[in-house]
Amino acid sequence: MASHLYGWLAVACYAAAEAAAIRILVAPRERAAWLPPALVVVGLALHFRDLLVRARALGSVPYRTLGGSVSLFGWMLGVAFLLLVLRHRERAIGPFLIPFVILTTGIGLVLPDSTSAPAEGTHGSLFALHVTLAILAYAAFTFSFVLSLLYLVQDRQLRHRATGVLFARLPALEVIGRLNRTSVRIGLATLAVSLAFGLMEARLLWSSLSDPKIAWAVVTVLVYGFLLWMERRGWEGPRVAILSIVGFGVVMFSYTVVNVYLSAAHRFR
Repeated sequence: MASHLYGWLAVACYAAAEAAAIRILVAPRERAAWLPPALVVVGLALHFRDLLVRARALGSVPYRTLGGSVSLFGWMLGVAFLLLVLRHRERAIGPFLIPFVILTTGIGLVLPDSTSAPAEGTHGSLFALHVTLAILAYAAFTFSFVLSLLYLVQDRQLRHRATGVLFARLPALEVIGRLNRTSVRIGLATLAVSLAFGLMEARLLWSSLSDPKIAWAVVTVLVYGFLLWMERRGWEGPRVAILSIVGFGVVMFSYTVVNVYLSAAHRFR
């Protein structure tokens, strides 16, 4: 497998974006506020190039292997970060979200790729849309988890009046709540569409739709759908944050244990 030169250059750009975001958080500079998102954009371009090289080396989509899937997960985290920044114009979240882009991308680059032949059904636009949207959903749910943790920490500090200089730099609880809501909506919408595409593909390839991955994808949609429904009925604050964390636990179980051990059709090769 290639040395992932473009991928490591992308990691360097993400790391530079994180350093710039921390500097801006500690010592706010309006003129430099564009720098972290711009560095993430450059990193995403380099990262995408690495994914293309990986795909050619595999002779298939890059995310049919565990390493390729994790690398694409990192790329989608970068995309989700930009969507949140563009939607809410809130750059103080950068130091808390960008590290996950760096971590997952780095892990995806060091994980080896299998040399086995591509499985049946891992070609075509329908499969590509199914997997791409699913990983984007997981990326959005990951940020919902991080934002929920940040909300709970902020809420606890407020209740105990343990605020400081750094606390004053962070978004207000209402802003974090809106960011979390946007993340959940992105994740829920893309996962629902991904599930629909996956079921269409499965009906063509499988004799049964009883694969555990499908069941856990439905559970994930129900958990986050329930979260948004309850929020409209008056749930807010810590209860929404806690349910987001529970939902992320379901996502991680589906992405790791179910994908690797329980699902024959979705098992990474």
